[in-house]
Amino acid sequence: TYLMARRLSPEGAFLSGVILLLSFQFVANSRYASPEVPLTFFVTLTLYLWLESYVRKSNLLLFLAFTASGMAVLTKGPVGFVMPALIVFVYLLLADRREVLRPAYYLGTLYLLVILGWWYLYQAVNNGEILAEVFLKENVKRIYAMESDPVYYYLLDIPVSFLPYSFLVYPATLWALRRKNLLLPLVWFLSFLVIFSLVKMKLPLYVMPAFPAMAILTASFLTEVKSRLVNLSLGLLWVLCLFGVWAGVHLLGLGIWTAALVTVVGLVPLLLKEVRILPAFGGLGILLFISSSLLPEVERYRPYREIGEEIKRLDPEGRLRTYQVGVFHESLPFYAERVILKGLPDKGPALVLTPARVEDCKTLKRWKVYRGSESRFVKFLRDIKVGRNFGDLHLCIFESEG
Repeated sequence: TYLMARRLSPEGAFLSGVILLLSFQFVANSRYASPEVPLTFFVTLTLYLWLESYVRKSNLLLFLAFTASGMAVLTKGPVGFVMPALIVFVYLLLADRREVLRPAYYLGTLYLLVILGWWYLYQAVNNGEILAEVFLKENVKRIYAMESDPVYYYLLDIPVSFLPYSFLVYPATLWALRRKNLLLPLVWFLSFLVIFSLVKMKLPLYVMPAFPAMAILTASFLTEVKSRLVNLSLGLLWVLCLFGVWAGVHLLGLGIWTAALVTVVGLVPLLLKEVRILPAFGGLGILLFISSSLLPEVERYRPYREIGEEIKRLDPEGRLRTYQVGVFHESLPFYAERVILKGLPDKGPALVLTPARVEDCKTLKRWKVYRGSESRFVKFLRDIKVGRNFGDLHLCIFESEG
Protein backbone atom coordinates (compact mmCIF):
# COMPACT_ATOMS: atom_id res chain seq x y z
CA THR A 1 0.00 0.00 0.00
CA TYR A 2 2.83 2.37 0.86
CA LEU A 3 4.71 1.58 -2.35
CA MET A 4 1.64 2.07 -4.53
CA ALA A 5 0.77 5.33 -2.77
CA ARG A 6 4.35 6.51 -3.24
CA ARG A 7 3.88 6.02 -6.98
CA LEU A 8 0.45 7.71 -7.12
CA SER A 9 0.44 10.31 -4.34
CA PRO A 10 3.85 10.44 -2.63
CA GLU A 11 2.99 12.86 0.18
CA GLY A 12 0.29 10.56 1.51
CA ALA A 13 2.25 7.31 1.22
CA PHE A 14 3.16 6.85 4.88
CA LEU A 15 -0.28 7.85 6.11
CA SER A 16 -1.81 5.33 3.67
CA GLY A 17 0.06 2.52 5.36
CA VAL A 18 -0.93 3.76 8.82
CA ILE A 19 -4.62 3.98 7.89
CA LEU A 20 -4.64 0.42 6.54
CA LEU A 21 -2.65 -0.91 9.50
CA LEU A 22 -5.17 0.45 12.03
CA SER A 23 -8.39 -0.38 10.13
CA PHE A 24 -10.50 -2.40 12.54
CA GLN A 25 -11.74 -5.05 10.10
CA PHE A 26 -8.19 -5.54 8.79
CA VAL A 27 -6.79 -5.96 12.31
CA ALA A 28 -9.61 -8.27 13.39
CA ASN A 29 -9.22 -10.57 10.36
CA SER A 30 -5.46 -10.75 10.84
CA ARG A 31 -5.99 -12.21 14.31
CA TYR A 32 -7.68 -15.46 13.35
CA ALA A 33 -7.51 -18.14 10.67
CA SER A 34 -9.18 -16.30 7.82
CA PRO A 35 -8.09 -16.10 4.15
CA GLU A 36 -9.15 -12.46 3.81
CA VAL A 37 -5.85 -10.80 4.73
CA PRO A 38 -3.77 -13.10 2.42
CA LEU A 39 -6.34 -12.47 -0.33
CA THR A 40 -6.07 -8.72 0.24
CA PHE A 41 -2.28 -9.00 0.08
CA PHE A 42 -2.23 -10.90 -3.21
CA VAL A 43 -4.86 -8.65 -4.82
CA THR A 44 -2.86 -5.58 -3.75
CA LEU A 45 0.39 -7.14 -4.95
CA THR A 46 -1.23 -7.98 -8.30
CA LEU A 47 -2.37 -4.40 -8.86
CA TYR A 48 0.92 -2.91 -7.65
CA LEU A 49 2.97 -5.12 -9.98
CA TRP A 50 0.59 -4.39 -12.83
CA LEU A 51 0.92 -0.63 -12.21
CA GLU A 52 4.71 -0.88 -12.23
CA SER A 53 4.62 -3.00 -15.40
CA TYR A 54 2.36 -0.43 -17.07
CA VAL A 55 4.53 2.53 -16.08
CA ARG A 56 7.83 0.80 -16.93
CA LYS A 57 6.50 -1.18 -19.95
CA SER A 58 7.91 -4.34 -18.39
CA ASN A 59 6.65 -7.77 -19.46
CA LEU A 60 8.54 -9.35 -16.55
CA LEU A 61 6.58 -7.33 -14.00
CA LEU A 62 3.36 -8.16 -15.84
CA PHE A 63 4.26 -11.85 -15.63
CA LEU A 64 4.82 -11.44 -11.87
CA ALA A 65 1.46 -9.65 -11.59
CA PHE A 66 -0.28 -12.66 -13.16
CA THR A 67 1.62 -14.93 -10.78
CA ALA A 68 0.41 -12.89 -7.79
CA SER A 69 -3.13 -13.10 -9.15
CA GLY A 70 -2.74 -16.88 -9.33
CA MET A 71 -1.77 -16.90 -5.66
CA ALA A 72 -4.91 -14.87 -4.91
CA VAL A 73 -7.05 -17.47 -6.71
CA LEU A 74 -5.39 -20.33 -4.83
CA THR A 75 -6.09 -18.39 -1.62
CA LYS A 76 -9.83 -17.87 -2.12
CA GLY A 77 -11.05 -18.76 -5.57
CA PRO A 78 -11.78 -16.93 -8.85
CA VAL A 79 -12.33 -13.55 -7.16
CA GLY A 80 -8.52 -13.33 -6.96
CA PHE A 81 -8.34 -12.98 -10.76
CA VAL A 82 -11.76 -11.63 -11.70
CA MET A 83 -11.61 -8.50 -9.55
CA PRO A 84 -8.04 -7.38 -10.40
CA ALA A 85 -8.76 -8.07 -14.10
CA LEU A 86 -11.96 -6.01 -13.92
CA ILE A 87 -10.17 -3.15 -12.16
CA VAL A 88 -7.36 -3.05 -14.72
CA PHE A 89 -9.82 -3.34 -17.63
CA VAL A 90 -12.02 -0.45 -16.41
CA TYR A 91 -8.96 1.66 -15.64
CA LEU A 92 -7.56 1.16 -19.15
CA LEU A 93 -10.93 1.90 -20.77
CA LEU A 94 -10.88 5.25 -18.99
CA ALA A 95 -7.18 6.06 -19.31
CA ASP A 96 -5.56 4.16 -22.20
CA ARG A 97 -7.89 2.08 -24.39
CA ARG A 98 -5.21 0.96 -26.83
CA GLU A 99 -3.37 -0.80 -23.98
CA VAL A 100 -6.30 -3.27 -23.70
CA LEU A 101 -5.20 -4.82 -27.02
CA ARG A 102 -1.69 -5.60 -25.77
CA PRO A 103 -1.04 -9.32 -26.53
CA ALA A 104 0.85 -9.84 -23.26
CA TYR A 105 -2.44 -9.66 -21.31
CA TYR A 106 -3.94 -12.58 -23.20
CA LEU A 107 -0.75 -14.64 -23.03
CA GLY A 108 -0.67 -13.89 -19.29
CA THR A 109 -4.21 -15.17 -18.92
CA LEU A 110 -3.23 -18.46 -20.57
CA TYR A 111 -0.22 -18.67 -18.24
CA LEU A 112 -2.54 -18.08 -15.28
CA LEU A 113 -4.80 -20.94 -16.38
CA VAL A 114 -1.76 -23.22 -16.48
CA ILE A 115 -0.54 -22.39 -12.96
CA LEU A 116 -4.08 -22.78 -11.59
CA GLY A 117 -5.26 -25.68 -13.71
CA TRP A 118 -3.20 -28.37 -11.96
CA TRP A 119 -4.96 -27.77 -8.64
CA TYR A 120 -8.48 -27.78 -10.08
CA LEU A 121 -7.66 -30.83 -12.21
CA TYR A 122 -6.27 -32.69 -9.20
CA GLN A 123 -9.36 -31.87 -7.12
CA ALA A 124 -11.74 -32.76 -9.96
CA VAL A 125 -10.13 -36.20 -10.28
CA ASN A 126 -9.89 -36.94 -6.56
CA ASN A 127 -12.74 -34.93 -5.03
CA GLY A 128 -15.01 -34.09 -7.94
CA GLU A 129 -18.33 -33.97 -6.08
CA ILE A 130 -16.95 -31.94 -3.18
CA LEU A 131 -15.21 -29.51 -5.56
CA ALA A 132 -18.45 -28.94 -7.50
CA GLU A 133 -20.48 -28.51 -4.30
CA VAL A 134 -18.06 -26.06 -2.69
CA PHE A 135 -17.47 -24.12 -5.91
CA LEU A 136 -21.19 -23.69 -6.53
CA LYS A 137 -21.95 -22.75 -2.93
CA GLU A 138 -19.03 -20.39 -2.29
CA ASN A 139 -18.65 -18.78 -5.73
CA VAL A 140 -22.05 -18.96 -7.44
CA LYS A 141 -24.92 -19.35 -4.98
CA ARG A 142 -23.71 -16.50 -2.80
CA ILE A 143 -24.42 -14.21 -5.75
CA TYR A 144 -28.12 -14.98 -6.04
CA ALA A 145 -29.39 -17.82 -3.86
CA MET A 146 -28.33 -17.31 -0.24
CA GLU A 147 -29.48 -14.97 2.53
CA SER A 148 -30.14 -11.48 1.24
CA ASP A 149 -28.93 -8.14 2.60
CA PRO A 150 -29.89 -4.64 1.36
CA VAL A 151 -27.96 -3.18 -1.56
CA TYR A 152 -26.71 -0.33 0.66
CA TYR A 153 -25.24 -2.76 3.23
CA TYR A 154 -21.59 -1.79 2.65
CA LEU A 155 -22.33 1.94 2.67
CA LEU A 156 -23.46 1.47 6.27
CA ASP A 157 -20.83 -1.10 7.22
CA ILE A 158 -17.71 0.76 6.01
CA PRO A 159 -18.10 3.53 8.65
CA VAL A 160 -17.62 0.78 11.25
CA SER A 161 -15.26 -1.67 9.53
CA PHE A 162 -12.85 1.02 8.30
CA LEU A 163 -12.59 2.90 11.57
CA PRO A 164 -10.77 4.99 12.71
CA TYR A 165 -10.71 6.89 9.36
CA SER A 166 -13.95 5.50 7.98
CA PHE A 167 -16.18 8.57 7.62
CA LEU A 168 -13.57 10.30 5.46
CA VAL A 169 -13.63 7.61 2.72
CA TYR A 170 -16.73 9.04 1.07
CA PRO A 171 -15.61 12.69 0.74
CA ALA A 172 -12.19 11.41 -0.34
CA THR A 173 -13.85 9.34 -3.08
CA LEU A 174 -15.82 12.33 -4.38
CA TRP A 175 -12.70 14.49 -4.27
CA ALA A 176 -10.66 11.86 -6.15
CA LEU A 177 -13.11 11.89 -9.09
CA ARG A 178 -11.21 14.91 -10.40
CA ARG A 179 -7.71 13.59 -9.69
CA LYS A 180 -6.19 11.63 -12.58
CA ASN A 181 -3.35 10.28 -10.45
CA LEU A 182 -5.88 8.55 -8.17
CA LEU A 183 -7.94 6.88 -10.91
CA LEU A 184 -6.59 3.40 -10.15
CA PRO A 185 -7.45 3.31 -6.40
CA LEU A 186 -10.77 5.01 -7.24
CA VAL A 187 -11.72 2.29 -9.75
CA TRP A 188 -10.39 -0.35 -7.34
CA PHE A 189 -12.59 0.81 -4.45
CA LEU A 190 -15.72 1.44 -6.52
CA SER A 191 -15.41 -1.91 -8.34
CA PHE A 192 -15.48 -3.85 -5.07
CA LEU A 193 -18.21 -1.63 -3.63
CA VAL A 194 -20.52 -1.92 -6.65
CA ILE A 195 -19.96 -5.62 -7.47
CA PHE A 196 -20.35 -6.88 -3.92
CA SER A 197 -23.31 -4.58 -3.26
CA LEU A 198 -25.07 -6.39 -6.11
CA VAL A 199 -24.19 -9.83 -4.70
CA LYS A 200 -27.12 -11.12 -2.65
CA MET A 201 -25.17 -12.40 0.38
CA LYS A 202 -23.00 -9.76 2.04
CA LEU A 203 -20.37 -9.89 4.77
CA PRO A 204 -18.13 -7.00 5.94
CA LEU A 205 -14.94 -8.82 4.96
CA TYR A 206 -15.96 -9.18 1.27
CA VAL A 207 -14.81 -5.62 0.47
CA MET A 208 -11.65 -5.82 2.56
CA PRO A 209 -9.42 -6.30 -0.55
CA ALA A 210 -10.41 -2.70 -1.37
CA PHE A 211 -9.10 -1.38 1.97
CA PRO A 212 -5.66 -0.51 0.54
CA ALA A 213 -7.36 1.60 -2.15
CA MET A 214 -9.54 3.27 0.49
CA ALA A 215 -6.44 4.00 2.57
CA ILE A 216 -4.67 5.62 -0.40
CA LEU A 217 -7.71 7.76 -1.29
CA THR A 218 -8.20 8.88 2.32
CA ALA A 219 -4.53 9.65 2.96
CA SER A 220 -4.20 11.62 -0.28
CA PHE A 221 -7.33 13.60 0.58
CA LEU A 222 -6.05 14.44 4.06
CA THR A 223 -2.64 15.39 2.74
CA GLU A 224 -3.88 17.80 0.09
CA VAL A 225 -7.16 19.20 1.44
CA LYS A 226 -6.94 21.72 4.26
CA SER A 227 -10.25 22.86 5.68
CA ARG A 228 -11.98 23.40 9.00
CA LEU A 229 -14.64 20.82 8.12
CA VAL A 230 -12.01 18.13 7.52
CA ASN A 231 -10.34 19.00 10.83
CA LEU A 232 -13.69 18.76 12.61
CA SER A 233 -14.25 15.33 11.04
CA LEU A 234 -10.85 14.17 12.24
CA GLY A 235 -11.64 15.43 15.72
CA LEU A 236 -15.03 13.72 15.70
CA LEU A 237 -13.48 10.37 14.78
CA TRP A 238 -10.92 10.82 17.56
CA VAL A 239 -13.65 11.61 20.10
CA LEU A 240 -15.70 8.60 18.98
CA CYS A 241 -12.71 6.31 19.54
CA LEU A 242 -12.05 7.59 23.04
CA PHE A 243 -15.78 7.53 23.83
CA GLY A 244 -15.87 3.88 22.69
CA VAL A 245 -13.16 3.00 25.19
CA TRP A 246 -14.92 4.70 28.11
CA ALA A 247 -18.26 3.18 27.08
CA GLY A 248 -16.64 -0.26 27.11
CA VAL A 249 -15.23 0.37 30.59
CA HIS A 250 -18.64 1.46 31.85
CA LEU A 251 -20.76 -1.25 30.24
CA LEU A 252 -18.47 -4.17 31.03
CA GLY A 253 -17.11 -2.96 34.36
CA LEU A 254 -13.47 -3.13 33.23
CA GLY A 255 -10.49 -1.34 34.77
CA ILE A 256 -10.62 2.45 34.58
CA TRP A 257 -6.84 2.79 34.52
CA THR A 258 -6.58 1.29 31.05
CA ALA A 259 -9.07 3.83 29.73
CA ALA A 260 -7.17 6.64 31.44
CA LEU A 261 -3.90 5.49 29.85
CA VAL A 262 -5.57 5.25 26.44
CA THR A 263 -6.86 8.80 26.83
CA VAL A 264 -3.39 10.09 27.67
CA VAL A 265 -1.95 8.33 24.61
CA GLY A 266 -4.77 9.81 22.51
CA LEU A 267 -3.66 13.32 23.43
CA VAL A 268 -0.29 12.93 21.68
CA PRO A 269 -1.49 14.39 18.31
CA LEU A 270 -2.72 17.52 20.10
CA LEU A 271 0.71 17.97 21.66
CA LEU A 272 2.30 17.49 18.23
CA LYS A 273 -0.31 19.81 16.63
CA GLU A 274 -0.92 17.23 13.88
CA VAL A 275 -4.66 16.76 13.40
CA ARG A 276 -4.32 14.18 10.59
CA ILE A 277 -3.17 11.55 13.07
CA LEU A 278 -5.90 12.19 15.65
CA PRO A 279 -7.98 9.20 14.48
CA ALA A 280 -4.84 7.05 14.27
CA PHE A 281 -4.08 7.55 17.96
CA GLY A 282 -7.75 7.17 18.86
CA GLY A 283 -7.89 3.90 16.92
CA LEU A 284 -4.62 2.75 18.44
CA GLY A 285 -6.11 3.44 21.86
CA ILE A 286 -9.14 1.29 21.10
CA LEU A 287 -6.91 -1.56 19.89
CA LEU A 288 -4.81 -1.32 23.07
CA PHE A 289 -7.97 -1.37 25.18
CA ILE A 290 -9.40 -4.36 23.30
CA SER A 291 -6.20 -6.40 23.52
CA SER A 292 -5.30 -5.55 27.12
CA SER A 293 -8.73 -5.48 28.80
CA LEU A 294 -11.65 -6.48 26.61
CA LEU A 295 -10.41 -9.70 24.98
CA PRO A 296 -8.97 -11.19 28.21
CA GLU A 297 -12.39 -10.58 29.81
CA VAL A 298 -14.21 -12.13 26.84
CA GLU A 299 -11.90 -15.15 26.88
CA ARG A 300 -13.40 -16.19 30.22
CA TYR A 301 -16.55 -17.04 28.27
CA ARG A 302 -14.74 -19.04 25.58
CA PRO A 303 -13.54 -22.30 27.21
CA TYR A 304 -12.41 -23.88 23.94
CA ARG A 305 -8.75 -24.17 24.91
CA GLU A 306 -9.76 -25.97 28.11
CA ILE A 307 -12.08 -28.29 26.15
CA GLY A 308 -9.31 -29.09 23.69
CA GLU A 309 -6.86 -29.82 26.49
CA GLU A 310 -9.38 -32.17 28.12
CA ILE A 311 -9.90 -34.06 24.85
CA LYS A 312 -6.13 -34.47 24.47
CA ARG A 313 -5.83 -35.63 28.08
CA LEU A 314 -8.50 -38.30 27.57
CA ASP A 315 -7.13 -39.45 24.22
CA PRO A 316 -3.50 -38.34 23.88
CA GLU A 317 -2.79 -40.63 20.92
CA GLY A 318 -5.82 -39.46 18.96
CA ARG A 319 -7.17 -42.98 18.51
CA LEU A 320 -10.82 -42.11 19.21
CA ARG A 321 -12.95 -40.34 16.64
CA THR A 322 -14.30 -37.03 18.00
CA TYR A 323 -17.73 -35.58 17.14
CA GLN A 324 -19.68 -32.43 17.90
CA VAL A 325 -23.49 -32.24 17.85
CA GLY A 326 -25.36 -28.98 17.17
CA VAL A 327 -23.53 -25.65 16.74
CA PHE A 328 -20.00 -26.39 15.54
CA HIS A 329 -17.20 -24.41 17.20
CA GLU A 330 -14.54 -23.98 14.53
CA SER A 331 -11.70 -23.35 17.00
CA LEU A 332 -12.03 -26.76 18.67
CA PRO A 333 -10.11 -28.77 16.01
CA PHE A 334 -7.19 -26.38 16.60
CA TYR A 335 -7.17 -26.70 20.39
CA ALA A 336 -7.89 -30.45 20.37
CA GLU A 337 -5.29 -31.00 17.62
CA ARG A 338 -7.49 -33.41 15.66
CA VAL A 339 -10.33 -33.64 13.16
CA ILE A 340 -13.74 -33.13 14.77
CA LEU A 341 -16.69 -34.54 12.83
CA LYS A 342 -20.23 -33.18 12.83
CA GLY A 343 -23.15 -35.20 14.19
CA LEU A 344 -23.36 -38.42 16.21
CA PRO A 345 -21.15 -41.48 15.61
CA ASP A 346 -22.63 -44.71 14.26
CA LYS A 347 -20.85 -46.74 16.90
CA GLY A 348 -18.33 -46.39 19.70
CA PRO A 349 -16.01 -45.89 21.23
CA ALA A 350 -15.91 -42.18 20.36
CA LEU A 351 -15.74 -38.81 22.11
CA VAL A 352 -18.80 -36.61 21.63
CA LEU A 353 -19.42 -32.93 22.37
CA THR A 354 -23.14 -32.32 22.68
CA PRO A 355 -25.43 -29.60 24.09
CA ALA A 356 -27.71 -32.23 25.69
CA ARG A 357 -27.27 -35.63 27.25
CA VAL A 358 -27.16 -38.49 24.73
CA GLU A 359 -28.18 -42.08 25.32
CA ASP A 360 -25.23 -44.49 25.60
CA CYS A 361 -22.91 -41.49 26.09
CA LYS A 362 -21.38 -41.11 29.55
CA THR A 363 -20.77 -37.45 30.45
CA LEU A 364 -17.19 -36.81 31.55
CA LYS A 365 -17.19 -33.03 31.85
CA ARG A 366 -19.43 -30.04 31.13
CA TRP A 367 -18.88 -26.37 30.21
CA LYS A 368 -20.98 -23.29 29.55
CA VAL A 369 -20.52 -22.11 25.95
CA TYR A 370 -22.02 -19.38 23.77
CA ARG A 371 -24.71 -20.59 21.39
CA GLY A 372 -24.72 -17.60 19.03
CA SER A 373 -22.17 -16.28 16.55
CA GLU A 374 -19.13 -14.69 18.18
CA SER A 375 -18.41 -12.88 14.90
CA ARG A 376 -21.33 -10.58 15.73
CA PHE A 377 -19.09 -9.17 18.40
CA VAL A 378 -21.28 -6.37 19.80
CA LYS A 379 -24.19 -8.78 20.31
CA PHE A 380 -21.75 -11.26 21.88
CA LEU A 381 -20.67 -8.59 24.36
CA ARG A 382 -24.29 -7.69 25.20
CA ASP A 383 -25.12 -11.35 25.78
CA ILE A 384 -22.09 -11.72 28.06
CA LYS A 385 -23.27 -8.71 30.06
CA VAL A 386 -26.74 -10.18 30.70
CA GLY A 387 -25.75 -13.87 30.67
CA ARG A 388 -27.95 -14.65 27.66
CA ASN A 389 -27.63 -17.29 24.94
CA PHE A 390 -25.27 -19.56 26.88
CA GLY A 391 -25.85 -23.29 27.35
CA ASP A 392 -24.20 -26.53 28.42
CA LEU A 393 -21.72 -28.41 26.28
CA HIS A 394 -21.18 -31.99 27.49
CA LEU A 395 -18.07 -34.02 26.70
CA CYS A 396 -19.05 -37.69 26.82
CA ILE A 397 -17.72 -41.03 25.67
CA PHE A 398 -20.04 -42.90 23.30
CA GLU A 399 -19.81 -46.63 23.90
CA SER A 400 -22.69 -48.09 21.85
CA GLU A 401 -21.80 -50.89 19.43
CA GLY A 402 -24.27 -49.52 16.86
